[in-house]
Amino acid sequence: MKKEMTFTEQNTSYNDLSRLFSDGCAWLQAPVMWLRRYYSAILEREVSTKQASYITQAQVAFVFAAFPIMSSLLLHLAAVLWFAASIYMCKRA
Repeated sequence: MKKEMTFTEQNTSYNDLSRLFSDGCAWLQAPVMWLRRYYSAILEREVSTKQASYITQAQVAFVFAAFPIMSSLLLHLAAVLWFAASIYMCKRA
């Protein structure tokens, strides 16, 4: 008679860590998906996540360019250039 034994290993700590990262990733992506759906509703066409990122970036750049809160003229010029570049990226996407 042979004596054989089979061991199965369940790495619960790895599964818990994997679940934690996937839940964290879904939690962090929820505002991005909300913004994408919001822009899609406003523009009345489907907007991708990349396009939503460009639109949000253009809005933030506009606030920095239109309301200069920094005293440096160089930083204000950088904000204006960022706004122009983000508008270009929105048109291209």
